[in-house]
Amino acid sequence: MKRFLASIFLTLLTVSIMSAQAISLSDKSAKKLAEEDEEGDFYEMAEYKSNGAGDQYIKIALMGMFPLNFGDQLKTGGAAEIGYHRFITEYIALGFDVQFGYNPTIGSNMFTYVPMVFTGTFQPYAGHFEFPITLGIGCALESYLNRNYFPGLIIKGEAGFFYRVAESWSFGVESEYTYMPQWYSDHPEWNDYGLFISAGLIARYHF
Repeated sequence: MKRFLASIFLTLLTVSIMSAQAISLSDKSAKKLAEEDEEGDFYEMAEYKSNGAGDQYIKIALMGMFPLNFGDQLKTGGAAEIGYHRFITEYIALGFDVQFGYNPTIGSNMFTYVPMVFTGTFQPYAGHFEFPITLGIGCALESYLNRNYFPGLIIKGEAGFFYRVAESWSFGVESEYTYMPQWYSDHPEWNDYGLFISAGLIARYHF
């Protein structure tokens, strides 16, 4: 009888020890998995990057064009723009923009221009918010009445505010300051320069 009770006691003791060990291991595993999940979430947040070297985007813009130095000779016009840009680092992108713009004149005529601009963009970001700052230089085809001017120098400065709604799309607003001079060696009296500021809605497709 004593041997029987002793064997039952040993059996229960063994089962209890094994159960305690299993519970301890289970708790440790659960704690480890929780820590790994927390570390993973932190890693994803810490390592989030809006863009990286090699990322590209196509920019499509519609904007209003406001002349700054023509008095009442030019009225408010508009422009459409398309561009291709590629990031060479997390923050720096190089690209090329083509724009078609117009401004009506007081004589119901039209001043039109087609700028073609190489650009460099610095884009800091915070989460899904992106803040591109761009400088561009290039040439423009300018036309008024029967007189065409090409190549015309064009220099641009741009600043914008965007929200990355998805991996492939961002939307925002952007403003440009544009300098377009016209220089004539044979008719210096025709020399002139245009200053414009624009404000527009922009969509960017990222790939």
